[in-house]
Amino acid sequence: MRILLGFTELNQKFGALGFQHGIASISAVLKQHGFNDIGLAYFTEQEHLDRWEQDLARNRPEIVGFYSTAEQFPYVRQLVERTPPGIFTIVGGAHPTCFPECIDKVPRLDAICVGEGEYPMLELARAIRDGHDPSSIQNLWVRRNGQVTRNHARPFIENLDELPYEDLDLFNPQEKIDRYGLAQVRMMTSRGCPYQCTYCSNKRLSEAQEGRYVRYRSAAHILGELNELVRKYRFQEIVFDDDIFMMNKAVMGEFCERYPKEVGKPFVFCGRVEMCTSEMLRKLKAAGGRRIDFGVESGNEHIRRTILKRQMSNQKILDACRMAREAGLQVKTLNMVGLPDETPEAHLDTVRINQQINPEVASIFAFFPYPGTEAYDICLEKGYFTPTDDLPKGYVSRRDTLLSMPQFPKREIERCVSRFGFRIYRQHSLVKAVGYLLIQSRHGELFLTLSRPFRKVLRRVLKGF
Repeated sequence: MRILLGFTELNQKFGALGFQHGIASISAVLKQHGFNDIGLAYFTEQEHLDRWEQDLARNRPEIVGFYSTAEQFPYVRQLVERTPPGIFTIVGGAHPTCFPECIDKVPRLDAICVGEGEYPMLELARAIRDGHDPSSIQNLWVRRNGQVTRNHARPFIENLDELPYEDLDLFNPQEKIDRYGLAQVRMMTSRGCPYQCTYCSNKRLSEAQEGRYVRYRSAAHILGELNELVRKYRFQEIVFDDDIFMMNKAVMGEFCERYPKEVGKPFVFCGRVEMCTSEMLRKLKAAGGRRIDFGVESGNEHIRRTILKRQMSNQKILDACRMAREAGLQVKTLNMVGLPDETPEAHLDTVRINQQINPEVASIFAFFPYPGTEAYDICLEKGYFTPTDDLPKGYVSRRDTLLSMPQFPKREIERCVSRFGFRIYRQHSLVKAVGYLLIQSRHGELFLTLSRPFRKVLRRVLKGF
């Protein structure tokens, strides 16, 4: 039987990666159990949506499964609504897990998956193949004859090593590596996050199923997959997409000992300020770490502690960045603007702490209220936005804001996004500051597209990318 797995990355500033871990893992499990006829439906342009019916006529799938976030759900809904009857449609990912009521907004949607999707999708494929009713599959909310059956979720997958390596072949990674010149592949070594930040979906995701939410693959399993990637693809660097990389000390110890000998490529990873120690950072650097990404989010301690529920101090952030530099790692900061109750003056605290850090890379995103999060509820309670099924015309996620706050107007928030890098780096490097001004402008994607032939030069100028 033919299965199409897909996702959209439309109107998403600097977010088109062309890859999604959940889909890669589901595809690997399906293929492991004999479902080998799997195709990818991937959309980055609005006009691609208009060709969906032709894609379906050509591929003739029996199941279409989409991954979706809240920002991308309006586009996924369009695709589902254009899918002819007789093709089973299902949507999984963070949005249906955190806000399962989304199924009520799309009558054409046959099912959603709440929580991890590997085994629910396998059972669904078997049921559709064998002509059985899928209405009782755990984790699935299934619509039949206008009624939705809301099934209980099974426990989290306890042993991640039981899963096969992700199916990167589905995404044709070598073509993207060669085209974009970044020479990176992406990988996950764990699942879950122990923290409960108000703006993040992790708290709600951790409540979707029973059992332990934060889990780790063994070092042997991780290195086995890495060696397979080295064998199959030409690339220079690995990006570990874990929320927090190598939280398990035993796994980290074995990984750091074996990785230089067995893989030996530089890698980029995310850290958590509160969890960093000099010893850990030195070990990861010695193993091949090139850059660590820290979530600063806001430089205003009041906003960070009361709104975001992140308790680290500015001094703790500065100390962690200093330790990373002393270990020989580059630093990237992850920042937001337009947070609930934030003001332009409070945002300048984010600029100031980044000026002190002087990171090799500084990213800035406009805050988005994700349904199911505490920050979403704060925004509703204070009347900062009105939920709708559609995004505003011309909306670009991560650049634009949905909030309407009298003390921090929409135009000012978007101005802060576009000028963030310039404000940080103008006192350090005018060339870098102007580069960021171009990249973070409304025409930043066009600039990056035109600069592809010079990508290696740019990466030397804008160190850390």
